[in-house]
Amino acid sequence: MWSDIKTFFSMTGAVLKGRYPVPWKTLLVALLCIVYVFWPVDILPDVLPLLGITDDVTFMALVLAMIKQDLNKYRASMAPPKDNVIDIGDIKEHKK
Repeated sequence: MWSDIKTFFSMTGAVLKGRYPVPWKTLLVALLCIVYVFWPVDILPDVLPLLGITDDVTFMALVLAMIKQDLNKYRASMAPPKDNVIDIGDIKEHKK
């Protein structure tokens, strides 16, 4: 979950800088999550010890699960390209 949060903020930065296309579904769901977390009216009030943040954390986890596919696409797009080089030593070994 923590790596997803880190990836989400990285993806958001890339979107704001114009380096990654905006996934609109992800943007909308994340915006709703942010509004819910900072909105003063919650299902469980934040003044309740431990229980108050439980609904916020649960909602964030749900949102991360919903946008997991977009996060994985972002990770794949930021990964260095794989080498498509054939080692000649492999070919010599194969011919034997």
